[in-house]
Amino acid sequence: MIVCDFSSGRPDPESFPVAELVGAATRRLTAEGSDLVQYPDPQGYAPLRRLAAERFEEREGVGLDPDSFLLGTGSTQPLALLSEALASPGDAIITEEFSYTGALSLFRRYGLETVGVATDEQGLRLDALEETLDRLDADGRPAKFVYAIPTYQNPTGAILPLERREGLLDLVRRRGVPLVEDNCYADLHFEAERPPASIRALPGGEDVIYVASWSKILGPGARLGYVSAGTELIERLMSLKSDAGTSNLAAMIVTEFMLQHRREHTAELCRVLKRKRDILVDSLEEQLGDLCSWSLPSGGMFLWVKLPEEIDNVALARAAEQEGVLYHPGRNFDSGERDVPYLRLAFGFPSDEALRRGTEHLARAIRAAIPAGAVG
Repeated sequence: MIVCDFSSGRPDPESFPVAELVGAATRRLTAEGSDLVQYPDPQGYAPLRRLAAERFEEREGVGLDPDSFLLGTGSTQPLALLSEALASPGDAIITEEFSYTGALSLFRRYGLETVGVATDEQGLRLDALEETLDRLDADGRPAKFVYAIPTYQNPTGAILPLERREGLLDLVRRRGVPLVEDNCYADLHFEAERPPASIRALPGGEDVIYVASWSKILGPGARLGYVSAGTELIERLMSLKSDAGTSNLAAMIVTEFMLQHRREHTAELCRVLKRKRDILVDSLEEQLGDLCSWSLPSGGMFLWVKLPEEIDNVALARAAEQEGVLYHPGRNFDSGERDVPYLRLAFGFPSDEALRRGTEHLARAIRAAIPAGAVG
């Protein structure tokens, strides 16, 4: 029996807007449903591309052309297309030392070598990035692109400060390396102070390749994301996109819902996520405060937990299964696939009670996985 599923980034099911989506579907399909007999626009449903541009301008203060957007199946399909368009099997690409497991798996499926760059509590270290670029250049295999999650980084929750964002942009421009900015979590902020501007929105950021999704403020089941880039790259991505178009049915419903309810729904989701984060943090302090440390994210969906160095991760996986707790081990997020003493806890989906009980069961599993006499 599963006591708590900490494994994936999903929003709270009790706050999922079923009635509002039914209404949105009824209105939009009544108005445009007959258009579904046609194949979608190759770039995706135009009203949703316009809404993506409006979303960016409202949050970042910079306008983007809706024609610079290409819709895809979640953010995963745009990342897959970029992997094929910007690199070839055997090429090196740069990620943060710990990065989104879905992206890492995808890059490896395309035969790319993921080269991790050291981070600290504020995110990507620019000195380490430049050293890595130098080393790859010296080896005759320059990096084909840099993939970064500067806002509520997955899995660490770090926010790259504005000074580093500006430095990162300057560095990749000087070195001529494309930067792919994954900004899927930027709407999920809990505190009064918002994160710095997207790197794409900074002066000189017009060449940054911007990837985002509707999944984190609605649900992964919608499977709608997008990439914004220059005309030449968008045309290249469209030539590689062989699915005959992203679903207009899903796009119609999401567009209508977002036009009517995006602000209030996002605000409610953020309130729920903040409450759940606090419950999880309090439970971790009670159960594991003497053994572990963790991030305290001001947004997003994840806590990154540092385990005792002596932990036996194989024994932990076995004990967690017996305790009914699901999670992602640190290895899944490591650019080099090392068996690191971390785990990621996603707190959006479990109920408040499941978070409390799950932490108690996880604590038992962690303590059982520490070799006798190894700590203290």
